[in-house]
Amino acid sequence: MKFLRQDTNKAKGMRVKWRKPRGRHSKLRLNKAGHRKKPSQGFRTPKSNRHLVSGKRIHLVNNLQDLSSLKNATILLSTKLGLKKKLEILKKAKELDLQVLNIKDTEAFIKRTTESFEKKKQKKKEKETQKKKEKEKAVKKAEETKDTKEEEKEEKIEDKTKGLPEVKEKPKDVPQKQTTQIARANAPKQK
Repeated sequence: MKFLRQDTNKAKGMRVKWRKPRGRHSKLRLNKAGHRKKPSQGFRTPKSNRHLVSGKRIHLVNNLQDLSSLKNATILLSTKLGLKKKLEILKKAKELDLQVLNIKDTEAFIKRTTESFEKKKQKKKEKETQKKKEKEKAVKKAEETKDTKEEEKEEKIEDKTKGLPEVKEKPKDVPQKQTTQIARANAPKQK
């Protein structure tokens, strides 16, 4: 039975969702004959039949261990599950003949996800091989540029030395001044 809000048939913009009538003169609030029914305890489903889907109790599944105790039941997969775990649970549920409410066609879902995983793996391998090739190219290029730079430096040095006269080396045995420190109590140290 569907419980409609009061005066939904009169006003266009009024929602159909149930709201308790609170008006002082409301006939619906007073349970007058010829008016709609209000929701009450008597309309509730029996406790034994509550929360059942097609006569079976729903079990929430978070991991593979939750499936071990179930046989011929309906299950709901947790939304927090990732694709890999979901795949494992679906395969196990298929073996145990469990009905999954979240997914319409389990076989098609398993097939699609395995294909997508394989594609991801192939793309990853391709990227890795491409990275290796690029790295090798970069190393070769760096070596070539290094060699060319060294050759250019050598050429520059040779060009500079050609035009300049030779410089004589200074004698190494030049006596240096010896500094003596003044021995005063408060004097700063001299360098």
